[in-house]
Amino acid sequence: MFPNHALRVVLWVVCLSSVVANFAVFISRLKHEIPVMRKLFSSTVSANQNTFLLNLAVADFAMGLYLLAIGLADVIFGNEYFLFALGWRKGIPCKIFGFIVFLSNVVSLLILTLVSIERFLVIVFPFGNIRLGPNLTVKLCIMSWVVGGIMALTPIILSEYVPQAFGFSDICLGLPFVPIPEMLGNEVSVISDQYGYIEDINVNNNFKGLQWVYSQIIYIYFSSACVLVITICYVCIFVSTIVAKKQSGRGYVDKAEIKLALRLSIIIWTDLICWLPVIITGILSALGTDISVDMYVWLTVLVMPVNSALNPFIYTVPTIKKKKNNEPSFIGEQRTLEKQKQDKRQKRWITTAFKAHSYESSTSPAEVSTL
Repeated sequence: MFPNHALRVVLWVVCLSSVVANFAVFISRLKHEIPVMRKLFSSTVSANQNTFLLNLAVADFAMGLYLLAIGLADVIFGNEYFLFALGWRKGIPCKIFGFIVFLSNVVSLLILTLVSIERFLVIVFPFGNIRLGPNLTVKLCIMSWVVGGIMALTPIILSEYVPQAFGFSDICLGLPFVPIPEMLGNEVSVISDQYGYIEDINVNNNFKGLQWVYSQIIYIYFSSACVLVITICYVCIFVSTIVAKKQSGRGYVDKAEIKLALRLSIIIWTDLICWLPVIITGILSALGTDISVDMYVWLTVLVMPVNSALNPFIYTVPTIKKKKNNEPSFIGEQRTLEKQKQDKRQKRWITTAFKAHSYESSTSPAEVSTL
């Protein structure tokens, strides 16, 4: 299934990292959700953050299971894969794995977007009225899974009406990056893969436009919109933090600010590294550019799952480490900065009100009548 050993090594490294790390995050977050576990473990983690990260861990864990399934299939078929290629691509296991990876990608991206919006509201507007309450957070997470499930089922449903429209991939990805418009222009097309296997495919031309519209919506418009929202939210968080520190009277940059900038940069760049190649490849494919098999496999094995492997270390491990050292968390640091800013404003208001009250008290009735 994989043309070289380097891809196999990368696959298993990303797979093990995603499965082990996200399973550990799932257990650590789950103990705060179960009442019995909550009594045994003291929790200072906010309910919203815990709910989001719990769902994110499940979505990323699903990506690890997909990579594990593909890796095991590669081991089982070995060099004789070409004998089973047709049955594998059309089989139910491949459709199930395609559903899992699609669901994982969509839900993970939606949860990351919701986490960014929640942090934006809490940090940039610490005393604002707009908040994602616990009930709303749960509903948004459920909605993310429902939307992800519908979007993941759509390629499988369409494949029943458009034979092989979504099934050119050996690794069961729902939407392949291949120039399909040329194939859909003919009633019969001949497909030849790197193993020399040839297959005649009948294509229903009536679904040509629908397949490509759906492909563009998912891999270009939807992912671009989510990445843009995430980037804007964290840029605003960083700018708000810098402004709050300047207004507090400090004109220098300390180590905490450098750490904060690095942490936000990591969050933004991992999202960009994961999705920008996918978006660019999707645009090139839509324009008719031929995408090589190696590029397609590398995108699926290394680029797309990178967030699933790194999210536990970005969103959870730093928080756990800080709590063990009794240090403020990522959100706690910025809440403190914004609180200092708000306290300074409140202090000015109290001082002004006190001076006005003192002036009124010191003014005699005669003076008032004279005035």
